[in-house]
Amino acid sequence: MYRIKEFAAMTGLPPSKIRFYEKHGLLSALRDDNGYRVFSPEDAFRSNAFRVLLQYGFTVERAVAMLDARQGTEEFRRSLEDQREALLHEADLLRYRLAKIGGALELIDGGGRSDFTLMDAPDQLYVRASAGLDFGVAVDREREIALFYDMLSVTSCARIIDKDDFDAPGDSIDPSYIIAMPESEGHRLKEADLAHVEHLCLGKCVRFRRCVTREESVRKETFSDLFDYLDDHGYELRGNVILFPSFLNLDGNGSDIETLFVPVR
Repeated sequence: MYRIKEFAAMTGLPPSKIRFYEKHGLLSALRDDNGYRVFSPEDAFRSNAFRVLLQYGFTVERAVAMLDARQGTEEFRRSLEDQREALLHEADLLRYRLAKIGGALELIDGGGRSDFTLMDAPDQLYVRASAGLDFGVAVDREREIALFYDMLSVTSCARIIDKDDFDAPGDSIDPSYIIAMPESEGHRLKEADLAHVEHLCLGKCVRFRRCVTREESVRKETFSDLFDYLDDHGYELRGNVILFPSFLNLDGNGSDIETLFVPVR
């Protein structure tokens, strides 16, 4: 039997981690005649088996449960296969997160200067959280909104600006708040009520990036550069515009870089 200092040395586990694992049921220390915790060689074996399961990406709770279940080879194989699928899913989402971080760094390095790029933009699937500033529509779409938010590695907070809104009287636009994903990722919506999921056809678009405050973002005058560009190049607005804020200014009081996809013909 080994006291905690010896057990820590032989297993490479600091005493604090040993106590943590005791709390979660991995180790069950005995007490010697002097009241000190003591551990057995079996505890060391169990610790190493546990750490192998952590290498496979299992949670502490799951790893302890697997050790206590005394799984045979076939059960263990099924556990590993399930874990592989889970890790592949996480790796897929991680690629999206890395791409989004890369995009944010690109925007920051670009200094927020307005720029225009003609491109073929992917169609989007989205669920409305509002109709303009009326968020009452969110009640009927609560489940789908939550589902989209749960996939924020793939989905994005965005706004839809109706084509007719630009021509309507007034000095400002009234965008609707949405959660969107590329149509190519629609296979992830197995649990969604598709009646609440809308489709935005983009195709040939002008990608317009600009740096504005939240207050400026809805002023029609701040779109003058965009419409001057469309006029100069003979483009005509074809449909609704989708706007992706970058949330680079986290307190919302300064300027943010917005990326708009503007369908044109």
